[in-house]
Amino acid sequence: MRMEFMLPRELRDEVGRRPIVYVPWGAMQWHGEHLPLGQDALKVYGICLRAAERTGGVVFPPIYVGYETLKLYGDYPFTLEFSRDLVKRLAFELLQQLEAAGFRVIVLLCGHYGRRHLEAIREAVEEYRAGGGRARVLAVPEYEFARDLGYHGDHAAKWETSIFWYLYPSMVHLERLRELRGVYGEDPREHASRELGEKAVKAIVERLAEEVEKLLEEVEEQ
Repeated sequence: MRMEFMLPRELRDEVGRRPIVYVPWGAMQWHGEHLPLGQDALKVYGICLRAAERTGGVVFPPIYVGYETLKLYGDYPFTLEFSRDLVKRLAFELLQQLEAAGFRVIVLLCGHYGRRHLEAIREAVEEYRAGGGRARVLAVPEYEFARDLGYHGDHAAKWETSIFWYLYPSMVHLERLRELRGVYGEDPREHASRELGEKAVKAIVERLAEEVEKLLEEVEEQ
């Protein structure tokens, strides 16, 4: 299901069977001393892979092009900041080309929550639709599927740490977190757990898959 590893024949067969593509979208930025710089994209990549196991379809490689990252708010090492125009243009052209490749349901799952970053992607979706785009598009941050659990998005804190801990247990190093610099939300040293991450991921995957199935039904009814 990982698009970059598929042979052309394999991809043609899957598009013909289940024309769904998941695009995990994040940023390259500081997430404390305890999480990887690519946490945003890797987090939603793991979620997309699990959703695709349920619905079929394929998963696009993670995108690390973020706008409104921590680079705007302080000196956070190794944080990359791209322009709003680039994010919007990339989303727009990606939608066009994924539709041209045969996909009819496109999921842009955002693991980076900068408000203006999300606005740029939403604007791209609106312009794609206004220009006659035919694919059904779902463009949301992953926390939209777990709000009832109390997850509204944080940064390297309780929720992101817990989710990443469940998805990539060997890549979380809370023992290295000495200060909450660049950590926004509840202190993960006190509140994060792999069990909480499992609860959140399972809820997100189940609800995301349900939404994708509904969109595919709409396509098939046309």
